[in-house]
Amino acid sequence: MQSRRAARVRNFGRNIRFRPRNRYLPQDESDVLRILDEHRTGTVRVIGAGHSWNGGIETPDALLDLRHLRQMHVHPDRRRVSVGGGCRIAELLAHLARRGLTLPSIGLIARQTVAGAVATGTHGSGRHSMSHYVESMRIACYNAEGEAEVRTVDSGRALRAARCSVGALGVILGVTLKCVPQYYVRERCVWRPDLNAILDSESAASLQQFYLIPHTWAYLEHERSVAPDNRRSGGAMLYRAYWLAVIDVALHLGIKLTASLLRSRRLVDFLYRYLLPACIVPRWRVTDRSDRQLLMRHELFRHLEMEIFVPRDRLRPALEYVAEILRAADSADYEVSADVYGRIRALDKQDGLDSIRGSYSHHYPLCVRRVRPDDTLISMASCHGMEERDWYAISLITFAEPRLPFQSVACFLATTMVRSLGARLHWGKWHPLEARQIEDSYPGLAAFRATCARFDPQGVFRNRFLEETMFPASGHHNP
Repeated sequence: MQSRRAARVRNFGRNIRFRPRNRYLPQDESDVLRILDEHRTGTVRVIGAGHSWNGGIETPDALLDLRHLRQMHVHPDRRRVSVGGGCRIAELLAHLARRGLTLPSIGLIARQTVAGAVATGTHGSGRHSMSHYVESMRIACYNAEGEAEVRTVDSGRALRAARCSVGALGVILGVTLKCVPQYYVRERCVWRPDLNAILDSESAASLQQFYLIPHTWAYLEHERSVAPDNRRSGGAMLYRAYWLAVIDVALHLGIKLTASLLRSRRLVDFLYRYLLPACIVPRWRVTDRSDRQLLMRHELFRHLEMEIFVPRDRLRPALEYVAEILRAADSADYEVSADVYGRIRALDKQDGLDSIRGSYSHHYPLCVRRVRPDDTLISMASCHGMEERDWYAISLITFAEPRLPFQSVACFLATTMVRSLGARLHWGKWHPLEARQIEDSYPGLAAFRATCARFDPQGVFRNRFLEETMFPASGHHNP
């Protein structure tokens, strides 16, 4: 175990900076327990890949890095894999691929740690989040006497709480996840005339994700489905190389140049009206292994992201609302529709709309992904106490700096959509709302808090972010 006066810690997005008093690299579980005993009156948090845009990793006291807890073990039944909390998803996918296996669900990138991904409800498109597939966890936490211990959680409300806990139950030492035989994905990119066409193709392309393009407000679908056989098509390698070079790198460089460096709305508009359509080849359909097709390279360029979840029956009004607000933010002269203005007036937020008019020109496609209902208490797709239903995640990303204009618009969207459309914000993305604003969005939140009290009686794992979003007026000491 190593402890040292830590240097300043920064997250991937560079919007979180802090300096903990102690940073630890525990070698094993016994090291973790010793750290918890030493800091039982402080605040303990864990850093994974730092690929989050909120203060979930912040602590003034003890910060743990679990990079040495990376063991991987596929169970004899080949339906489960146990993995250390510090293991990266990319490592796990490679380990499983060598055995003809993979995970049922993965996000867009694979640089996160397994513990961090499940703790924040990381998701792909067309299936449940990774949290849903957790079968058991080993968690370092505290007993009623305040002593550190390791608990195995594998059933009941405790498991539903642990599956997506944002680190509030303790230090995730290990996770047992479902795994499935490796499968292949057939995909192509195709323009769609409207949202109806997107949703009509959903049954045939169950893994699809789609994009609402700013400035043109056209729909582009990443049409994806499970291939009937596990055979890689001949052009798959070329397709992936093309996508990496043209979309993941060249397009993003263009966005960075026009929106962030030159700050030219006209050039951004030209990019989406003329350059992007020229890069899309709708007839190019390829099949490749799932972990190659479903992953993208969003980590190549630093950005800030907020992700808003809405239930399926509110997807259409939600997308219309987001598009209208972004157009009003882009042009002070733009008049939002009567329906959108009615929602804002019902919330008495007319002044908020006026404050963002003409303040920010959005420059990144809105990525929309379907997430099946999760068996959790507080993941964004949890359905505790309500009818199971699919959720759709709407991702808003900015490359531009300074970020305050984007944050003002995103905060307005979050505040109004939670109240008028039953929206929820991703726990691992930028999260500007407080507990009082999201209380009604999570029917399982009270049960989650009660479970946390059994794992962390003194609130050692609660930092400022958790206090503000989950545990208001808790009276925690939090130095």
